[in-house]
Amino acid sequence: MSENNKELETLFEKMLKEQEKITREDEIYNEDIKDFSLKLNWEILDLRGYQIFEKDNYSYKFGEVLDNPDMTITFNDPVPARKFLSGERILYTYVFDKEYKGMIEFEYVTKEETIITDKEKKKVLRPKEPFFTARFDEGKTYHPFFLGKIPMFRKLRGDLSNEIKEKFYGSYVPINQSLGTYENQVIPYKVFKHFIDKADGIVVEDICGCRLKNECKHHDVSIGCMHIGSETKNIDLEDLEWGMREKVPGRFTTKEEALERVRRAIEGGLIPLLGTINPTGHLMSMCFCCSCCCVNGKAITHGPSNPRIYKRIEGLTVEVDPDICVGCGECLEVCVFKGMEIIDDKAHVNQKRCLGCGRCEMTCPNKAISIEFDDSTRVKALIDKLETYVDVS
Repeated sequence: MSENNKELETLFEKMLKEQEKITREDEIYNEDIKDFSLKLNWEILDLRGYQIFEKDNYSYKFGEVLDNPDMTITFNDPVPARKFLSGERILYTYVFDKEYKGMIEFEYVTKEETIITDKEKKKVLRPKEPFFTARFDEGKTYHPFFLGKIPMFRKLRGDLSNEIKEKFYGSYVPINQSLGTYENQVIPYKVFKHFIDKADGIVVEDICGCRLKNECKHHDVSIGCMHIGSETKNIDLEDLEWGMREKVPGRFTTKEEALERVRRAIEGGLIPLLGTINPTGHLMSMCFCCSCCCVNGKAITHGPSNPRIYKRIEGLTVEVDPDICVGCGECLEVCVFKGMEIIDDKAHVNQKRCLGCGRCEMTCPNKAISIEFDDSTRVKALIDKLETYVDVS
């Protein structure tokens, strides 16, 4: 056996064994395992093994495979296999396929580099190579984010919440008319207008990548994300790539057009999101999410129950009146963030997951759900909070 293969074998056996302790002590995993079980085969070049993840049970075997696994993960390249088995932090993503029938392919970023283009604009290079494949029966359904429920995959990305909490704040802004207005304007419009009016530079994307990829049938695909602040002047508009998303072109626009886009988004039932994650503190991103295609919603619905980087507006409550609720489940259908559940034939708000978007209240046919602020000053508090993270002027 070659030295390289011997190293992979040692790392593989170590990874299988380490999960015994992790599955006992990992709080996120023990919360997630209530909702799933997994019989997993491994094919790492010529190495074989399996793991079984079940509530109150973890078992594994090196050198053997299960006859009827739920999923088989295959590594064909020793370089990414070694990175994975070593627990090295890796930025990886899935190859988009809206159906994922029987297989999901993953890629990883080999390096990340920020360059200055000929036009003196910043451009982030993230070249990718094949990482691994996950195969399963075509009759089963697994979303790529599902693997984040398994500790060794969640470890690849590290605990992002601790790293970015000092420089990031994001919040969904509910569009419910029942919340009233703020300074005589609907709440999300007023919040967005505050920052757009101050913005030194506004860039819009005329395509929502999430809705385009998922061939959205319910919402306007042309209402993409918007980015404001002085840092917009330093980015390459022809080659935007925010996070791990596909490249989307952008263009500068006026404050009038930006506000019109916000108005259209609100009237179309899209959920407004304000977020700041930029080391300079001079860039704010604004997204308009739908319940059917939003990548954040899919990550929360299918992925691990990590502490969320997006927060519910302070002072906002969402409650269900059990005397009125008939348990029809329509609120579950429109909840982007897995914040509603049925218990004893009644809807309940999962307060750990609910981000206060308000769609459940708007959808409930029996008016059993209420959403309200405890104090009218909460909207101003949200604006003040965001301004501690970013200066868009």
